[in-house]
Amino acid sequence: MDVRLNRLLNSAEKLIQDKKDPKDVSGKTGTPIQKADEKSDFVVSLPVQYHNIQSRLTELQKQLSKEQSRMGLLEDTTQDENKLKELLFEGEPLFPELGENKISKPEILEASKGTISSLLAELKKKEVEGENIFSLGMMLSPEEFKGKIGSVSTASMKPISETMVKRLLGS
Repeated sequence: MDVRLNRLLNSAEKLIQDKKDPKDVSGKTGTPIQKADEKSDFVVSLPVQYHNIQSRLTELQKQLSKEQSRMGLLEDTTQDENKLKELLFEGEPLFPELGENKISKPEILEASKGTISSLLAELKKKEVEGENIFSLGMMLSPEEFKGKIGSVSTASMKPISETMVKRLLGS
């Protein structure tokens, strides 16, 4: 889903103009063309767009974790190729190309590095897009937007254990 900045700005300006000047197209005043309760399609679709971006971010992060695992194992020269064939990531083979095509480890490593850089670029893009949609939703209709995306509070977040932090830091 691609949201252009000018589309966001034009929609926001149109909403502001509609709120200030409730005229119909013929120029008669006093006849509102849109009730205050009704929202434009763009405002209504913001929570849906935000959820879609969050889903895509989750998917990208999963792919990135897989590729980083592959790269780490391939860079370890002590790993036996036969053992690599047996490794699974979420129930799927981590190195399916080792069993089928007989691609060498250095070739797989280079492909994995390329995949990681493209995943990182797409992750950054989607994060910015999500932040823009979140900001616009909070600017145009904060209570409604917050209600539709769900509340994010420190109470709803799972605490990270000290052992998990140590493991992630490699200690």
